[in-house]
Parts: sequence; C-alpha cells; structure tokens
Amino acid sequence: MFFNGFAEWWLDDAVIEMRTVLIMGSLKDAGRLGDITAFEAECRQATTLEQLKSKLDAIVRQFGFRWFALVHNVDLKRTTRKALLITTYPVRWIEEVMDARLYMEDPVHAACAKTVSGLTWDQIGDFIAPNARQLSILERGRAHGLAAGFTMPIRMRDEPDAIFTVARQGDEMISSPDLLSARLVGTVAFDRARTLLGPELANVPIALSPRQIDCLDLVAQGKSDWEIGQILGLSRDTVHEYVEGARRRYGVRRRTQLVLRAVRDGHLNIEALV
Repeated sequence: MFFNGFAEWWLDDAVIEMRTVLIMGSLKDAGRLGDITAFEAECRQATTLEQLKSKLDAIVRQFGFRWFALVHNVDLKRTTRKALLITTYPVRWIEEVMDARLYMEDPVHAACAKTVSGLTWDQIGDFIAPNARQLSILERGRAHGLAAGFTMPIRMRDEPDAIFTVARQGDEMISSPDLLSARLVGTVAFDRARTLLGPELANVPIALSPRQIDCLDLVAQGKSDWEIGQILGLSRDTVHEYVEGARRRYGVRRRTQLVLRAVRDGHLNIEALV
C-alpha cells in the first residue's frame, strides 16, 4: 500500500514536471513570456491602482480575455480601507450582484476555495455540486456576456485568499498557455497592488536558501531534476529535495505555483522565464 502510494505520488510529480516544461515552452514559442516580462516592468512603474488597472486590462485583452477582477480582503457588505477590488466587469452585472446579493452564493468562488491552482468555469461541477441558485447565478452572468473564465486563488499565511479572474464572452476553450499566462499576470498584478495599498498589506517573502533559488531558477526554465543536477553538479535526489523543501515552505502542491510564488517574492526575475 505504501509503495503504491509513493509510486503514484512520484508519477504525479513527474507528470506535473513534464507539463510545466511543455507549457513554458509553448508560452515562449508564442512570445507571451516577453509580453509578460514587459507587463511586469510596466507594473513596477504604476503609482496608482487606476494605472495598474489600465495595464492589467491591456494585457488580459491581449491574451484574448475581455474582463478581469482582482479581489482581496473585501467584504461586499461594508467598505474597508484595506480592501482591494479592481475589475472591468460590466457595471450592470456588478450592480445586479450587489442588489440581489449574488455574492453570498457565488459558485465560482465556492469552487475556487477547493482548488490549489484555480479552475476554468466549466470545471465548477468537479469541485462542488452547485444548487439551483448557484446555477442561476452562472446563467445570469452569461446574460451579461461572461460565458467562459478562469479563476484562481492567491493564498498567503494568516490572510484571506485573494481571487484573480479573467473572463471572455465566447465559449472558446481556455488553453493551457492561456491559463499559465493568467496565473503569471494575476500574481504580478496582485504583488504590485499590495505594494500600492501600503506596507501593512505588502507581501512578506518566504525565505529560501541560495541552492533552492538556483534550482528554482532552472525549474522555471523548464529543466527536469536530472538536468538541473547535471548543471549544478548535484544528484537528482538532492535537487528534488531542494525543490520539495521550497514547495513545502510555500505550502503549494504544483511546481508551476512554486515558480509563481518565487517570482512574486523576488527570488526569481520573471525575465529568467524568457
């Protein structure tokens, strides 16, 4: 039993590693990493949330999405100075959400709370069994044009989850490069937004050792544990332990998430992904 579980865990990790390599490669081939690198540089120049909103709107449209929402520490029933809410959702939809209190049973956020790396809206049924009201909320959203989307949690210790969403009008499938692009963009935007909101909400980086950072830098470039070992003069098992140690510190399951968190914390420069 133990051996079978270990084999399944190792296989899952190997599959994730292979998928990361393929997705990173497809982003590079599409020229998206260069675009995201430019976006990250532009975000550093933003001095207001309105400027950040404009830059975020431009990049999500460039990647084929129509709307976005970035939310953190928001209680929709009352206003708080520390809340973050940046969105381009249709005004009439926002009004309907507020007036009908649809946020109380939002099926997207309910399903997202059960994921590690986010979900496309057609996967909601894989995480929750939506009730009649939740199904009606999805239909009401579609009536405003929000047909397909991707929503991801951004988790930090001792804080509520932040939520980043991108949506499009048509039912076109959201590809793996689309998803990874959204994850990178959302992480970069959230990091800058927290900085703009003030030091009391600024991100506190997770400490990593120099060797862990060396390994993650190569993970971000799509290298396997064996390849990293060859480059750094380490065994595959040692590389694996460095990477897994970093993953445990962040409390994430997937290596793609680990790379995103390391970029957010300044351990990796997003330009290293190009």
